[in-house]
Amino acid sequence: MSRADRLMDLLDRLRGAGETTIEALAADLEVSQRTVHRDLAALRDRGHPIRGESGPGGGVRYDGDRGVTAVHLTLAEVVTVWLSARLSQAASDLPWSGAANSALAKLLASLPASRARDLRALCRRVVVGAPSSAQVRADAGTAPPELLRLFEEAFTEGVGLGFHYCDREGKPSDRRVEPHGLLVMSPVWYVLARDIDKGEPRMFRMDRMSQPRRLDAHRFRPDDLVIAQVLCDGPPWRPLLGDLP
Repeated sequence: MSRADRLMDLLDRLRGAGETTIEALAADLEVSQRTVHRDLAALRDRGHPIRGESGPGGGVRYDGDRGVTAVHLTLAEVVTVWLSARLSQAASDLPWSGAANSALAKLLASLPASRARDLRALCRRVVVGAPSSAQVRADAGTAPPELLRLFEEAFTEGVGLGFHYCDREGKPSDRRVEPHGLLVMSPVWYVLARDIDKGEPRMFRMDRMSQPRRLDAHRFRPDDLVIAQVLCDGPPWRPLLGDLP
């Protein structure tokens, strides 16, 4: 995390906490208490009304407005909120769905131009299809926990992803791919990729993947054509861009 992001995170925690301690903030941010003291001083220098007692265990509080306009979300957090709302609305008609649309529109419209461009580029690569069939749901396993984190990193940063794969016939293989897209057919999701060794577009189901690893030596530029090629015989390609500013 960059220092600028850490300062924003610290500010959000102070606004939401009421009163907290240097020790608790250091633990939440996974930094030293000395770093928290230094960051608090930087925020005070920028005019933020932060009050507190001296000493390692001293209480700290933010005396200003704690309204929702003060929240600073990372790109990943915005995508998470947006995608979660879209999946919920796709699954069924839920109470407050209209309010969710309105809130999302306000959230997305509030993004700086550069962040909005990044969001568009990321969400263009996400496809939401119909929920999985009963047969797929009955057969579906669970993705290994580390896969979620490593896929997010590889997908966002444009680095290769390696893993062991067991196809529908039960045949195992070791794969190295460029994760260009994501297909969500709740509750199952698929990596839409270019196979590095074969040079061909392929789709991989998350619960058939194991032992994932980053391939930092392999970098790639996201390519919408790969997604279209993978899905040419599958569900219609509908990137979720309709409500972006």
